[in-house]
Amino acid sequence: MSQSNPMISSQTISEQAIRLIETAKKAGACHADALAICDTGDSISIRNGQVESVEREDAQGLGLRAFIETPNGLAFATASSSDMSEEGLQSLAEQVVTMARISEPDPDAVPPIGANHPTADELSDWQQRHNHSDSGWTLEQGKAAAMECEEIARNYSADISNSEGADAGFGNTHVAYASSDGFAAEYAKASASLSVSVIAGNQDAMQRDYAWHRAFNAADLRSPQHIAEEAASRAVSRLNPGSMDSGEYAVIFEPRTATSLLGHLIGAVNGRAVLQQRSFLADSLNQTIFPDFVHIEDNPDHPDGMGNRLFDGEGTRCTRNRIIEQGRLHTFLADRYVAKRLGQPETGSASRGLTGDIGIGSSNLIWQAGDQTHEEMLKNIGNGLLVTELIGFGVNGVTGDYSRGAGGFLIENGQLSRPVQGITIAGNLKEMFANIAMVGSDLTWFGSTAAPSIAISAMTVAA
Repeated sequence: MSQSNPMISSQTISEQAIRLIETAKKAGACHADALAICDTGDSISIRNGQVESVEREDAQGLGLRAFIETPNGLAFATASSSDMSEEGLQSLAEQVVTMARISEPDPDAVPPIGANHPTADELSDWQQRHNHSDSGWTLEQGKAAAMECEEIARNYSADISNSEGADAGFGNTHVAYASSDGFAAEYAKASASLSVSVIAGNQDAMQRDYAWHRAFNAADLRSPQHIAEEAASRAVSRLNPGSMDSGEYAVIFEPRTATSLLGHLIGAVNGRAVLQQRSFLADSLNQTIFPDFVHIEDNPDHPDGMGNRLFDGEGTRCTRNRIIEQGRLHTFLADRYVAKRLGQPETGSASRGLTGDIGIGSSNLIWQAGDQTHEEMLKNIGNGLLVTELIGFGVNGVTGDYSRGAGGFLIENGQLSRPVQGITIAGNLKEMFANIAMVGSDLTWFGSTAAPSIAISAMTVAA
């Protein structure tokens, strides 16, 4: 970023995106859309009671996607720049249009016109209900929270032998989108986060664990004591692990590891993966793939979700998507291009950076809670495995075959008996989904993802 080029102000970020569209059309684009982003952030790292680092980030950028007409359909290209001057806008527009002219046309390309945009009234209402413009922290306040969090974690038990540090972060993101059909909108988000990681034990018998929380405002974060005690108690509880006999076991994924199951599901219902036959659920639309007590949704307007949004990366209005309803797969997530190719409605799921093609992503992904407490799940399982850690990524998105390193606790006679590690759990995701036996009542939020404990009736465990 040039030093003579100031940061975009929140008052002009939409104007910058609109000006870039106008410049692209003058350069020869028939259609265009633009994204402008301004990020500011501070972070403080504490280790063993001392400030390890203090960092400040100020970043800005403009991304442009421009289309041109060819005899074989529309061709397009994307590029980005941090130069916000008139000369910079002109250079970016000319560069992208030149790139589009040598790109291969796509007869199925969907230009940024005619999208189902939110109305001006909807935009105004959204801004009033989602006014997250202040993280609530100064550098000194963030430093104090991180200091307190690490001190409590280090002194939690004599078994805590070292600290990997505590981190406090806070900042603001301002995003504007504009398209050549006249739609322009923006939103701002602030957030604050606090995390700590500690080590229990000594020499060859050490165990590490962590805890973290993120919220729109620091006042809504869990207390430093709560975060510290979670990290330290988890580390201490993992000391002196053993192995277990290989075989078939019932397996419970705690909320932290259950989010990985949500991730595998979302990868499989990504419309682009379906189009390219890279999904093990490509032929499962409108089929029952979970038990009827499983409900999973993508909700762009949830009071606890950090992924709230009124419009997606193409300016399409975001709506609640019931992905799994009573165990049945209702929809694939799609942007406008994928929706056209699959012959299904748009789901407002376009994700976008400053450059590159449109992607597909969720907003707030929620696996709805069940009615079983943690203790009831353990009792009903009787004997099995509680998974609290997953290692590696041995998952085949095409076949659904699943094999990952794991650690956790042996369940014996309905209670946690001892920690285990160095094991592998395996199965097939489609079978794992179908064999879900219980869903816990302990719904836990992790930023923009929420999951409860999930119990699967049988998986292969190899020691």
